[in-house]
Amino acid sequence: MLFVPDLKRRHLVPERMDDPQLPIAEHELALRGLRRINRFSGTISHLAHTILVLAARRGQRSITVLDIGCANGENLIALHRRLSKHLSLTSIGWDISPYAVESATSLTEKSGFNHNEIRFEQVDALAKASSEQHAPLADIVINSLFMHHFDENAVVELLKRSASLARIAIVADDLNRTSLGWTLAKLGCWILSRSPVVHFDGPQSVRAAFTTQEILALAHRAGLEGVQLTKHWPERYTLIWEKAAAVS
Repeated sequence: MLFVPDLKRRHLVPERMDDPQLPIAEHELALRGLRRINRFSGTISHLAHTILVLAARRGQRSITVLDIGCANGENLIALHRRLSKHLSLTSIGWDISPYAVESATSLTEKSGFNHNEIRFEQVDALAKASSEQHAPLADIVINSLFMHHFDENAVVELLKRSASLARIAIVADDLNRTSLGWTLAKLGCWILSRSPVVHFDGPQSVRAAFTTQEILALAHRAGLEGVQLTKHWPERYTLIWEKAAAVS
């Protein structure tokens, strides 16, 4: 029988995958496990469907997607491959890690995409200057499994900047801190990966995650009105905020 920890409050500690000293072999083993987990969870399919609905609602056949916290770019590349079957698409990935950006750029080339289709940039989306207003850079700004790494104030700033960068919408997808979510993460990581890093980080990510009520409160603090929040498998939520259409 699994012992479920106290999930009434967030438990935010560094995840092992974020350790810059993590040996490359352990990092690669963890990435292989995460690929299987992402396929099992249907993350890319869900994000693609959400983005296609938003684009169709605005009558957009050509869009730019910005992924904040893109890591090694695997998910953005997979999302681009799926979306480009239906839309004329430019994808941009931001990450603070130069290693992640280098890996993502290399993976893009190996995947057969060019710089005009997908590009990755080293950007600290949570730098102090980030709270300033910025001209919109992308139609849809996304982040996936990113917000649970940060404290509440940082998430509010992330949502504010995302709103200033988006012409159409924000899509934020993350874990829901529930007992079922922790149990699924614990069992799923053990079944789908041999990586001790994944075995620790998966359940810990749920402990660090926000509940749906908490993330809605943070979106309100960020000034996002009319936020939509839906739940989906496996114990995740998607927060969607649409910018009001310009009046012609």
